[in-house]
Amino acid sequence: MSNRILKLVRSEELRRSKTDRLIANYIERNMAELPYETARSIATHLRVSPMTVGRYLRRLGFDGLDDLKNELRRGHSNPAWEVKGQVDRLQQDIRDGKLIAGLIQEQVDNLGQIYGLTTSPEWQQAIDLLVSASEVYVAAYQNVRGIAQYFASQLSYTRPRVQFVDGLNGTYAEVLDGSVEGRVLFLHDVRRFAAKAQPLALEARRAGVKVILLTDEFCLWPKEASDVALIVPGSHGPLWDGAATMMAVMDLLLSNIIVLLGDQVNERVELLTRLQDTFGDFEA
Repeated sequence: MSNRILKLVRSEELRRSKTDRLIANYIERNMAELPYETARSIATHLRVSPMTVGRYLRRLGFDGLDDLKNELRRGHSNPAWEVKGQVDRLQQDIRDGKLIAGLIQEQVDNLGQIYGLTTSPEWQQAIDLLVSASEVYVAAYQNVRGIAQYFASQLSYTRPRVQFVDGLNGTYAEVLDGSVEGRVLFLHDVRRFAAKAQPLALEARRAGVKVILLTDEFCLWPKEASDVALIVPGSHGPLWDGAATMMAVMDLLLSNIIVLLGDQVNERVELLTRLQDTFGDFEA
């Protein structure tokens, strides 16, 4: 990855407007995929015009996207130039215009980027916080609320004091009242972003609560509103947003925590299983 390009897109000079930050974030987070992109495809992903992308690239100092690709190629810094070894049948189906094959390929590509996330410092920081927190609160909104509730439920099998918060009390006092130190807020939000998400994250940080933000590449406020940001590819498909990528991240977080805690998880599961049997919620 080109350090010079990264330095440019991270500079304040090239992140002044909302559109600047949107394009800069996209370039930074999708460097490996740029060889397969065009200015039009980037514009489509970000819902801006190709001319806007072109102007931004010129401000970076490149005469269009091909010029930027050439610098990546010269630096031998982009793994996307390597052969990926994708399955022949899938590729043929994509060439034949089969919609499902294209959607599967998008998910495969997203999973490849998630693997990179799992080897990052941010991933380990998130794991450490989720394991060591005195209490973990999980929040999400709209159509991602359900999978965040699933994550909170599953996490509660690995450790005590995990709670999903819905904000219906109008205050989020259970998270923000400062009565317990060492709290962590796991906040999940993606485009189109909920109005409450950023204010909740900022209030949590002011209250001394550590914030883990699981979001997508379109989020413009991860640095100021979180202690750890886990940023995954956003939805670019022709259909509704899917949950496969986010579910994969959550399941990998859980798996990592289970391995790390080991026997502690077994003991907790045994306790919960005994309680389930006592209260008869499951078949014998």
